Amino acid sequence: MAAIGTKITPEEAINWFTNQDSNNKYLTIPEDIYLSIDNQTAHQIAELFNGKFLIKFPEREIKFFEWLKKEDISVWNDLWANSEEDLYFASISFLPVLIDKSIGFPICDLLDNDNYFFTPEHIDGAEAKMFVDSIMERFMRRDSLTLGQSLLLNISAMPTDIWHFAYNNNVALEKVKLAVQELIDENLILHLTEAEHLAGFIKF
Repeated sequence: MAAIGTKITPEEAINWFTNQDSNNKYLTIPEDIYLSIDNQTAHQIAELFNGKFLIKFPEREIKFFEWLKKEDISVWNDLWANSEEDLYFASISFLPVLIDKSIGFPICDLLDNDNYFFTPEHIDGAEAKMFVDSIMERFMRRDSLTLGQSLLLNISAMPTDIWHFAYNNNVALEKVKLAVQELIDENLILHLTEAEHLAGFIKF
C-alpha cells in the first residue's frame, strides 16, 4: 500500500481488498482508497467482492448523515434507528456511488417517510426534456437558475435525493421540497413516494 496521502493505483486498491480477512465482514476502507479509485475500479472491486464485505462510509458521507440526523431525524431514524453494529455500513456493491461526491449513499427506500428520490427517467415527457435542454443552455451561459431549475438539471444528470442535494448545495430542506412541488405542478417530474414503486428505478 502506498504511503498515506499518496494516490493509490487500481492494482494496489484491489490487492488491499484481497488481503482483508474474509471472516471479518465489517470493513473500514482507508480514506486514500476512497479518494483514489475511479468509477471503473470501484465497479470492479464491487463485483469481485460482492457479498463478502460490508463497508463503512467515507468520512464525508458520515458527516452528511450526521447532518441529516440533526436536520431530519425522522428520515435518519427510518434508515438507521435499528442499526447499532452496522451503523454507516453498507454492502460493498454501493462502492461506486460512495466514491461519487455528488451521489453518495442513496436515500431511496424509506418506509415511514415519503421518498424524494429521482432519476433521469422521472423527468416526465418530451416537453419536460426540452425544458431541461433550455436550462442546460442557461447553465452553459452562466445565467442564474432558480432552485427548481438547478434541481431538475441535477436530476437529469444523475440519481438525486433531496437530502444530498440540500446538503451539497447548502439549501434548506423545506426550500428543496417546495422546489419539488413546483416541478410536479408544472408536470416536469414524476414523484413516487413509496419505496416499492421506486425499486425499478434503482440501478447502482
